[in-house]
Amino acid sequence: MYVPRGVAERKQLAAAIARVSRKLGTDVIRLRYSVQENWSGEPSIYFRVVLTDQASKPPRLHKVAKKVEAIIEEQINPLHSWGLFSYYNFRSKSEQDDLKEPAWA
Repeated sequence: MYVPRGVAERKQLAAAIARVSRKLGTDVIRLRYSVQENWSGEPSIYFRVVLTDQASKPPRLHKVAKKVEAIIEEQINPLHSWGLFSYYNFRSKSEQDDLKEPAWA
């Protein structure tokens, strides 16, 4: 049975994500993630990114989100280095303050 590196080596994955989170810039307040199966049963990593309110506004959101995704894909390479499909969700600080979801805290 094949076990992806991202599942087997969770501490190493956590360390890699901690390193990359410091490179995401001032638009990113917080980066959280979970490793679980996607809709088709494939091992995946789900990133939850809290952005500043300014970075979440329409004129900047697309550019900031693409930059965050590009840095993570380049530095961590979830699929090829860890065997995990990657998914990204973004939220503003104000939105998280209203929703208060623990998984995003």
